[in-house]
Amino acid sequence: MQFKDLEWKDIISDNVVVCSHCEINLCGWIKIEFRINHEAEENKHYLHAFGKGSIRRLKPEKYDSIESAKNAAYRIYNNEMAKIKKAVDYLVAT
Repeated sequence: MQFKDLEWKDIISDNVVVCSHCEINLCGWIKIEFRINHEAEENKHYLHAFGKGSIRRLKPEKYDSIESAKNAAYRIYNNEMAKIKKAVDYLVAT
């Protein structure tokens, strides 16, 4: 199932994305937030995910590129939206 693309706000310094942020608010009920920070010393990108349940990550996930971190954030978002859709479909059917 395909859901809408995430809208990222990038902060760029010296032609490098040092921070990227995305926030999703579904009808005021569900809030999902992703932050990607660039660690210059390791040249890695850390994905922080905030929300409830399986969305929230206690430790950031490490990626080699900003694109792979954004793809991982989309997978997390897509999985959560699929769960929500399944629950709504069940409620509508009963």
